[in-house]
Amino acid sequence: MPRTRGIAAALLACLLAGVPAGCSGETTGPQPRDPDAGAAGVVGETLAQRCGPSLPRDAAARALELDDGAGTTLSGAAFGPETSGVALVLLHQTGPGGLCGWGRFAARAAAAGVPSVAIDMCGYGDSVCAEGLESDPAALVDLAGEWARRELGADRLVLVGASMGGSSTVLAVSDGAAVDGWVDVSGVSTWNSVRLQSRARALRHAPPGLVVYARTDGPLEWGAARRLARTSGARFVDGGSGHGYELLTDYRGRLLPAGRAVLRFAAS
Repeated sequence: MPRTRGIAAALLACLLAGVPAGCSGETTGPQPRDPDAGAAGVVGETLAQRCGPSLPRDAAARALELDDGAGTTLSGAAFGPETSGVALVLLHQTGPGGLCGWGRFAARAAAAGVPSVAIDMCGYGDSVCAEGLESDPAALVDLAGEWARRELGADRLVLVGASMGGSSTVLAVSDGAAVDGWVDVSGVSTWNSVRLQSRARALRHAPPGLVVYARTDGPLEWGAARRLARTSGARFVDGGSGHGYELLTDYRGRLLPAGRAVLRFAAS
């Protein structure tokens, strides 16, 4: 096991055991990168200014800009340690906050030694997408994933999406996004006129997956999520009560059972 993977596993065990986020013995503030280093540079507005209370004050986070050199520029944020054996790519749900909605969960994952890259999808934040990219989430995921593998040294990349992002996760993975695992949290059963169930068989040939859903989304969506997991071969986790981000952390940023399940899956 690489040293970075071992450190991440130890920190994750500490966090899941209920020890406070500082169990690593370190406190790390924002660490801006050289704008000329790689394809990502620091954008003008700080994450704290943009995200407000959605981003914990002690979050180890920095703003990024990801450019594919072909007309697509994504605003994003990196959370957590500079290097790790496993990293997350996070796709947000609908709402004006875009990637900021991931602030609490990403901060807790970072405290466990699991870094992540959250991106603003097309039409959110400062992201500008070339024509057709709004319906091609796999291309956006691969842009973020390439950065995570290069800059974080990740050898295991797990895609996690909430609600709209959950549906986009299923579409991206079934279209061949280069990830090693995927998590659909409250993804709606039909997105951009595509039924997720129609992609289930393709997912059988993809990396392992996890579907997290709550009964409070209604019996039809609950049933569709169960069928998607069963047909695709993904694990299914009952998310309890709520939708999207609120299944993973509470408003104080503490991990809920579904959030712990996601981190265990990512580190497995």
